[in-house]
Amino acid sequence: MPLHTAMMTAVTITGPGTGEVTQVPVVAPGHGEIQVRVTFTGVCGTDTHLLTGHSFYLENGFQEYPFVFGHEYAGTVSATGPGVSDLRVGDRVVGHTMVPCHRCDTCQRSRPHLCRNLKEVGLRFIQGAAAEFVTVPEFAVSVLPDTVGFRAAVLVEPSVAAYRAGARIDLKAVDRVAVIGTGTLGLLAMLFAKLVAGRVEMVGVSDSELDFAAGLGADATWHPDELDGERFTAVIEASGSPRGLQTAVEIADLGARVAVIGLPPNPVQVDQTALALKDLTVYGVLHGLDCYEDVIALLASGAVDPTPLIAEIIEPERALAALTTGSVPAGRQAPKSLIRFADDSS
Repeated sequence: MPLHTAMMTAVTITGPGTGEVTQVPVVAPGHGEIQVRVTFTGVCGTDTHLLTGHSFYLENGFQEYPFVFGHEYAGTVSATGPGVSDLRVGDRVVGHTMVPCHRCDTCQRSRPHLCRNLKEVGLRFIQGAAAEFVTVPEFAVSVLPDTVGFRAAVLVEPSVAAYRAGARIDLKAVDRVAVIGTGTLGLLAMLFAKLVAGRVEMVGVSDSELDFAAGLGADATWHPDELDGERFTAVIEASGSPRGLQTAVEIADLGARVAVIGLPPNPVQVDQTALALKDLTVYGVLHGLDCYEDVIALLASGAVDPTPLIAEIIEPERALAALTTGSVPAGRQAPKSLIRFADDSS
């Protein structure tokens, strides 16, 4: 299939705190690969860490300057390489961040998110999606039904982690759930938990963000210092704050389950005695690579609508400002910025 152009507009990070909107070569799809014309790319906290230079991916040599960032994306298949059998030009798709090898021992044990040879779009060995086009293996996308628009689709990638958090702690109707953190992951975790649990309550530090969570359906909201005596049968830690996990342990009831999806900047201390004496079960949640189809089905049915989390849609020229810490407009409650590379109708 012919490519649209040899060069494309992309947002690159060139060094700690620096970047530019520039022209980079389009990556032609190889065997088993597709090229996606990107409609929207989501701005994530992980991308902000890349811009600051304090990132797991940079520190471990998985990414090096300059590079195109972006791992949350949706768009339309624009070209296919040889050997592509299931997708066609014009198919609407949402991208997977994680691209497993399907050959290592963990992949063979049906745990591809723990692939020992893992690649990740915009993070580890695959050029990112903050560009007009991105090229990935055919299996690294999911087809979108007509009822799921591109704006909602961009939020599928963070949604799969939030969804899997609830699945790992096996939420029930009788559960009283606390979600710690009012960012994108926390709000999505709340929306999915509300499909199952009897009560889902939010814990955060910002009054405006807690008000926003209440408007989305949280049954109650709490500041951390208000939680004395409150007990929850299930807790999802989505803040990544230095005290987030310890707060989860403190408010967990006897025999409670805790899911951890927040990533703190440094190692944290946790009360191991409480873990044992409360008989708690703690689950780490890396991702939800196997949950894309479940999440897309919930969005298609209207059971969950993530679009209220979108605060703004910006052009590529504003992308670096959106990544800069402290650039969030005053009074903004919704957490998500999307970079537009094509019209919604494309």
